[in-house]
Amino acid sequence: MRTALILNPTAGASQLSRQKMTEGELEAALLQTLRSLDIEAEIYHTTLEDPGLGIARQLVAEHIELIVAVGGDGTIHSVAHGLIGSESVLGIIPAGTMNNLAHCLGIPEELEEACALLTNGEARYIDVGMINGHTFLEVAGIGLEAELFPAAEEVKSRGILSTIKGVTSGLATLIRFRPPLMRVTFNGGKPRTYRAMQLTVCNSPYYGPHMSIAPDILMDDGWLDVVLYRNFSKREYIQHAISISQGRRTFTPKIIHRRVRSLRVSTNEIVEVQADGIIYGHTPAEISIRANALKVQVPRARVPGLLPAIREQITQKVKGKRRTYA
Repeated sequence: MRTALILNPTAGASQLSRQKMTEGELEAALLQTLRSLDIEAEIYHTTLEDPGLGIARQLVAEHIELIVAVGGDGTIHSVAHGLIGSESVLGIIPAGTMNNLAHCLGIPEELEEACALLTNGEARYIDVGMINGHTFLEVAGIGLEAELFPAAEEVKSRGILSTIKGVTSGLATLIRFRPPLMRVTFNGGKPRTYRAMQLTVCNSPYYGPHMSIAPDILMDDGWLDVVLYRNFSKREYIQHAISISQGRRTFTPKIIHRRVRSLRVSTNEIVEVQADGIIYGHTPAEISIRANALKVQVPRARVPGLLPAIREQITQKVKGKRRTYA
């Protein structure tokens, strides 16, 4: 199988990265591990001008069968976007701070195990979301969450000054934010109006620091999970955010959870829209699912963000445990 690596040269260098390698050390260790698995790969490096998308599209045009992204979530997302709709398979070697997509797909963070998965795993299709013409793999958000993303990026940066700046900026944003009226249409139905702090649309079970805001979210079921924070006070929002960040998500009747294939959101004032941490303008927003859009190399065992493999689905069908949707 013809294989190519798209490597972020700074991958693994962060003190928060699981790899904790200096620039260049990760590449050397990676090549040595791949050769031990009889994988000879072409290597390409990301740049500030091309964080992976352009390289990936070129490799797809050359019919490269396996394209492996090496880096954090930003690098992996960029490469993945270049493979959407193609028959090329995305391989993932996580080497960032959160490695959230890898976590969702059961891909180990240890270098040797992640490399071994390229040979002993299997290719599975996953869905991607669309919001105003932009794709997202994990989550899109409208409202406070989108407003807070710049501050969150500051907190993730290295250095105490960046952390202080991010926290201060986030608190200021929270204080001045006023929940808008959201007019929401689920699956082309009758529009409904809510006073909402935010609306989050999930394609993956985890995002950010491995947070999960709704149960049983899958990346290959043809559905998007919508979570609407209705009539939340700012105190309740903070308490809920702390709870889910610690894996203690608690039920609250103020949250509306729906599974949809399409969604339209308009607001009574301009509200920012984000997808996978990138701001993409503002409302109104048209959101939809693009099913089976991306092939990814994943473990053969059951993973958190995917339906059971066909062999397991047959077993569950016999036992009467097929998943249903409202």
